[in-house]
Amino acid sequence: MVWRFVAAFLNPEGEKTSKRVGYAISGVIHTALALEAIRLAMGKASGGGNGDQASHWTAEVMSHPFGRWLIVLAGLGVAGYGIQQLYKAYTVELDKQLALGSLSAEARSWVVRVGRAGLAARGVVFAIIGIFLLLAALQTDPGEARGLGGALQTLERQPFGPWLLSLVAIGLVAYGIYELVRARYRRIQPA
Repeated sequence: MVWRFVAAFLNPEGEKTSKRVGYAISGVIHTALALEAIRLAMGKASGGGNGDQASHWTAEVMSHPFGRWLIVLAGLGVAGYGIQQLYKAYTVELDKQLALGSLSAEARSWVVRVGRAGLAARGVVFAIIGIFLLLAALQTDPGEARGLGGALQTLERQPFGPWLLSLVAIGLVAYGIYELVRARYRRIQPA
């Protein structure tokens, strides 16, 4: 989250404005996810577990002209981002983005595995949230929208739900660990 804001506003790598705007948006999204994770950990999910906050904002947007289509676009964007994260989890060369030369071969291998697992888990969560937004818009029912807590609870209610939720939780922890490793070993190419 902090790195996204640093990249957006201080531009240490000399990125184009469009990429910096993307970093700022990513920083806001990561801030919201962090706050929701803290609320979940404290047993105070913002949506009470049923997506009330996501439903509220979806209903607000849908009450405006073309609002339903904006929700469709948002759902497609969020689900698409989730799918992109799943694709990235298996194709990106994580070890080339990081300066891991000081680590043993086994440690480097674990960093890549943990990073891939984290990206995949993140992709699953975003894809689920996007699907719920799409369902809300297509069924004209803002109550179908779910935030992070609602997406995770829906996963829990599936067959083998506790196992699925455990895997996603482990994956999200892996993503957090990977981001810490990435913060330490990232290759920064100043402009």
